[in-house]
Amino acid sequence: MTHKDLYNLLKKLNIPIAYDHFDDNKKMIPPFLAYREQIPSNFKADNLTFISFFNFELELVTEKKNVELERNIEKLLTNNNISYDKSDEVWDREEKIYHIFYEI
Repeated sequence: MTHKDLYNLLKKLNIPIAYDHFDDNKKMIPPFLAYREQIPSNFKADNLTFISFFNFELELVTEKKNVELERNIEKLLTNNNISYDKSDEVWDREEKIYHIFYEI
């Protein structure tokens, strides 16, 4: 999956989407989602890398627990044959927002 493929897929959620971060001059109001590339998985043999698989982290930001939106993300990934792990959920007391992470 390419960056463009993932971006186009995530746009179907109808919330703001950005790679890694949003512009500093924009005050983003949750919910929104940022995605970033992680260390790729490589298939190697005979001291050569034959293929690299992109790995991404999705970070959903919400003001309160939004189970429906989380399920929509999970359905979108599942319906598009994208394996995922929901890796973490963090409450940011200072900003009063949740960060929910998916690894794909």
